[in-house]
Amino acid sequence: MILTQIAAQVTEPVMQPPFGILGFLLIVNGILFISALISIARNRTYTSARTVVWALIVPAVPVLGPVLWFAIGRRAARDNLRLADR
Repeated sequence: MILTQIAAQVTEPVMQPPFGILGFLLIVNGILFISALISIARNRTYTSARTVVWALIVPAVPVLGPVLWFAIGRRAARDNLRLADR
């Protein structure tokens, strides 16, 4: 009886990790989300309407929204800026 209780205590982990892979992914997604919103706010090439649209897309599509901004939105803004400089 006592050996069974000791064996059960030994096999159980002493501490659970503070967060698993899901917690790590949530933190990465939060950082990506915040950095996308900051990047949208600092962008000066889009009009106010386009900035608001992008600011609504990012939170509406949780994981894909920030990825779309960094893949499409910033590139389009950069290309528009280059065309204006010519």
